[in-house]
Amino acid sequence: MEILNTILESLADGEWHNLNELSTKEGLRTVSITRLVLNLNFLAEYGIVERGEAWRGDPPRPVMEVKLAPSVQTFVRRLKWIERSEKNDKRGIR
Repeated sequence: MEILNTILESLADGEWHNLNELSTKEGLRTVSITRLVLNLNFLAEYGIVERGEAWRGDPPRPVMEVKLAPSVQTFVRRLKWIERSEKNDKRGIR
C-alpha cells in the first residue's frame, strides 16, 4: 500500500511524470522498475491514472509517463478542501 500512496502523492499536482522521475521519489527508490510499472498498470486499469509516452534521450526512445486522471484529481482536491475545513472548524476558524 505504501507504494501506491507514494505514487498518488507524487502525481497529486496533475502533471505528467515519467517513470524515471517517479523512481527517484522517496519511498520508491528501493522499488524495482518492474514493480513500479506493475503498480502503475494497476492504477491505469482502474482509471486512477492515465498513461502516455514521451520520446526522450539521444537517440530518442519512448519513456512511460503517467498523471492522475482528471476525475481523481478533482476527488483529491475535494478531500484536501474537506480536511482543511475540518481542521479550521476544530480551531474555531470560519
